[in-house]
Amino acid sequence: MPVYPLDEIKKYFESAGPMEQLLPDYRFRQEQVNLTVAVSAALFDHEFLLAEAGTGVGKTFAYLLPAVLWSLQENEKVVIATRTKALQQQLIERDLPDVKRIIKADFTCAEAKGRENFLCWNKYINILAGKKRLQEGEIEFLQSVLPWAEQSETGDRKELRLSSALMKHWDILAADRKSCRKDKCLYHEKCFRLKMIKRLEKSQIIVTNHALLLSDVQVDNRLLPEYHYLIIDEAHSLDREAFDKLSLRFSFGDSMELLEYLQKAHLPHIKELSSVDRELLEECLTHISMAVKLLKEYFSALNRPLSSKNNYEPTLVIKAADLEKAWFLEALEIHQDWQDIINLLLKDLKKLEECMEGVEESEELSRIIISLQEEADHAFQINEEHSFQSDMLVWLDCERGKVKAVSSSPVCIASELQNRLYHKLESLVLVSATLAVEERFDYFLNKFGLTQLQEEERLKTLLEKSPFDYEKQAGYILLDDMPARDEPDYQEKLAGILSQIIDITGGRTLILFTSRQQLKDIAGIIRPHCERNQVKLLVQNEDGGFETLKEQYTAHPRSVIMGLDTFWEGIDLKGDLLKCLVIIKLPFRSPEEPFCQAWEKYYQQLNQSGFRCFLLPDAVIRLKQGVGRLIRGENDRGAIVILDARLGKSSYSKVFLNSLPFKNPRVLSCMQFTQELKKWV
Repeated sequence: MPVYPLDEIKKYFESAGPMEQLLPDYRFRQEQVNLTVAVSAALFDHEFLLAEAGTGVGKTFAYLLPAVLWSLQENEKVVIATRTKALQQQLIERDLPDVKRIIKADFTCAEAKGRENFLCWNKYINILAGKKRLQEGEIEFLQSVLPWAEQSETGDRKELRLSSALMKHWDILAADRKSCRKDKCLYHEKCFRLKMIKRLEKSQIIVTNHALLLSDVQVDNRLLPEYHYLIIDEAHSLDREAFDKLSLRFSFGDSMELLEYLQKAHLPHIKELSSVDRELLEECLTHISMAVKLLKEYFSALNRPLSSKNNYEPTLVIKAADLEKAWFLEALEIHQDWQDIINLLLKDLKKLEECMEGVEESEELSRIIISLQEEADHAFQINEEHSFQSDMLVWLDCERGKVKAVSSSPVCIASELQNRLYHKLESLVLVSATLAVEERFDYFLNKFGLTQLQEEERLKTLLEKSPFDYEKQAGYILLDDMPARDEPDYQEKLAGILSQIIDITGGRTLILFTSRQQLKDIAGIIRPHCERNQVKLLVQNEDGGFETLKEQYTAHPRSVIMGLDTFWEGIDLKGDLLKCLVIIKLPFRSPEEPFCQAWEKYYQQLNQSGFRCFLLPDAVIRLKQGVGRLIRGENDRGAIVILDARLGKSSYSKVFLNSLPFKNPRVLSCMQFTQELKKWV
């Protein structure tokens, strides 16, 4: 199929061309064509491309069309990674079928998902055979999925249309790495995950998500088929996902669950078998008792630095100074004793496994050995290695003043991506609506380790602004006399302003928070006011999760959403659905988050400011995502109200103002803004 010269691709977008004829609401946008040409060139020239495409550019088709055409011409796989499974599903079920109609050619595409999305036939058969005792809710769930399980060709949970109350039991059927019997499985030919892998091998276009892409990177490309051409959509969020995915975790709960299952269930059951060495089994039980005792002592030692000040903080980063403190040295010594006992236990369990060869229970024992070895390996790496490495960050995960796990992650994910991902790629396209800060890509290039590629002229950048006319479509209001958050009257003043906004809009309003506690407090204050005025207040985590709130909001014209992170970038409310967007605070992350602490540590080592180099540009990207919720189409109209006076008064405010698509804010007082708001809603 002739793809080049690039004019051939441009013709799909022209007036009266295939896109206009086949896609409802299609509009020609030069910005979309420019992005398409850039993606095509990156694939053809084996280059990297970093592209920001503002809201409304139509970036999805701008990368799908050249990816498909190029794949057909060159007979090469192209992997496309999205941030969410919802967008992944949209590409597979709607957008790629549209591409087939547009180019009038067939091609193969498949969706790559984690194994937990698929039914495990071995688990399913064992449950039907009565080998697993089910609780009442689990029985109801099983009865609901029986017809589907027998007929499904994919075994994918997305096919199920069950309530969340039933789907919470999905784990009893879900495939998982630790229980997988691999080649020993009697139902190898029925395995839905293996069927997915075969589809991926045969497909030209593979659609996955950031999480699975990074998991594949972590295990040296053992999950996805070999590929050399990659497109990452919503690339602005990849670094946060990479920090989580490339981390290790040693959990008190997981380790204790394994040991207690061995101690109280599996080994007592094995004891009844005639072929078992009873003396060896008793030795295992002795080791387990000691391992449980040491595990409790280890986490008890880690609890000591949790002072009353940070008693309920979710995390505590271990600093260099902590490595010489008594509590850390004690925990380290206990950990070493625990490792010794675990090694003895694993040695004896493996002997026990050999004695039981051919016995059904040996397969479960094998799974436990693998899981326990993994926990021990993670514990060793975190305690004995990562704690003392300047390029690693170690922290305690806490809940209600108690340490639940100890975790570690690379300080800079750039080097990890360079070593594990970039080197194997011929071409990489990174695209998002929010990558640039003050119309420059320096921040993204630095944190993703792409600067050298740009210097080598192997990476190009592209900035295509939104085609929307924000000056005509939106009012941009900044309140400059809001009190600081620590002032006594702040909560009362904020609740009063929000009540005024809701009175004017009568609903169709999205209010974005950065603090869960502040969201809860303000919701409690203004809910009675909303009820009196027959406005449906939908508060995240109080009135439901993301999807529930979105559905209720769409169904009720007089409704208001108060939301956190997921609503800053995960919601698309076109037309009259959204008339007013309110930003409570500039979205700076908490400096105490491990993710932020990692970057702070990295920039300290470079003698640079963590605030200027990370926290500030990160907040700019997040604010760009937030304000992008308001105008989603050429005919949309509304107002954005920002209630953080720092945006107009701080020394860094110009970085935000120069980066937003909205220009020339109306800076007004709390007494003045209502008249301006009424003009737009």
